[in-house]
Amino acid sequence: MDKNKLLIKLACLVGYLVFASVSAFFTASSLSLNLLNGTNLWFCFGLVLVVSILAGWCLTNVIEELNKPVRASRSSFVLNLIGFLIFWTFSFMTNVHYFFVEKHGYNILTKELASAKNYIIENTTKSNRAIDDQNEIAQKSLTGQVYTNIDAFKRELNNTMEHHEGFGEACINILNSTETILAKDSKTYNDKNTYIIFDEEKDAGDYGITQRNRFPDLYTKYKNCMVEQLNKKLKVIDDYYNRKKDENIGLTDLMKPIDDLETLHLPAVLKDGSVKAYYMYYDQQNGKVISKMPDDYYKKCIVKNKSNEIKSYKVYPSKRMFDTMSVWGDIVSGKLIGMTMLQWMVLSLIFDIVSFILFVLFRKN
Repeated sequence: MDKNKLLIKLACLVGYLVFASVSAFFTASSLSLNLLNGTNLWFCFGLVLVVSILAGWCLTNVIEELNKPVRASRSSFVLNLIGFLIFWTFSFMTNVHYFFVEKHGYNILTKELASAKNYIIENTTKSNRAIDDQNEIAQKSLTGQVYTNIDAFKRELNNTMEHHEGFGEACINILNSTETILAKDSKTYNDKNTYIIFDEEKDAGDYGITQRNRFPDLYTKYKNCMVEQLNKKLKVIDDYYNRKKDENIGLTDLMKPIDDLETLHLPAVLKDGSVKAYYMYYDQQNGKVISKMPDDYYKKCIVKNKSNEIKSYKVYPSKRMFDTMSVWGDIVSGKLIGMTMLQWMVLSLIFDIVSFILFVLFRKN
């Protein structure tokens, strides 16, 4: 072999090793994230580089079989072609995944954290105000109904119409109506109380009283009883809405770690800008915040079709971002809205094609 051919072969080998090493680094980074929690990167790199060489070797064997004028081995051709396609597909898919995480990782992480923060604000600060408003409306409505009956009871007690004088059936109906008003929402408020204003046994002596000098005492007695029973019900309503507010306390507690992540950790991640930094930060964000969000939050992050299947993501899950097969499934199904992938596929192809061409030229006699 003359000197020029030797230099060409060495140049092809060096060029191949450069392109293959870069491609292997991308693939190893992706594998490290998928299988080893972001660790043992260089161990993965060594394995992937060996796989890359095997892929190049299989490709050159395929070309050799095609170039044989006679006695070409069909089995050798098929096996080497299958081996090349497996090794190359593995490299291509993981390379694209690496570029996806490198390009979109920071935006995905920050958008997810911001969406969690907004959800908490919507469902605590604003929700608590809404709960207070509901509480106030419920109490005002009930109080208004009871005091309307108090006024009606006073008028009926002092009614001078025939068959309506004094404490009769009409007065008792008003008192019974008040009991019904107080008890009607018991299931809603999980109210176990019993509301009794007119006891047919204890208060039987009041029935039929028509002496006007006794009316003030009767009015005071039943008014106080209605107010007492009303206050008992108002406490039940207040406790019910306070319990609803207590359910938001767990979400409120997440605001502190969110603020810490935004002010202390995210700036360092942005400055680093590496895929490993994204993954290490993801562990904190997921452990401190995202994993503790309620199911309703996750439902609001996705868009479903008529078949109740996920159509797209309003907020792409950071956990899903680090899984190669999940990302490729989303690429194929068109769920990566707003995240372009074509240029990364082309770039991955360029690295692989150039490296394989250089390897073929290196092995060419």
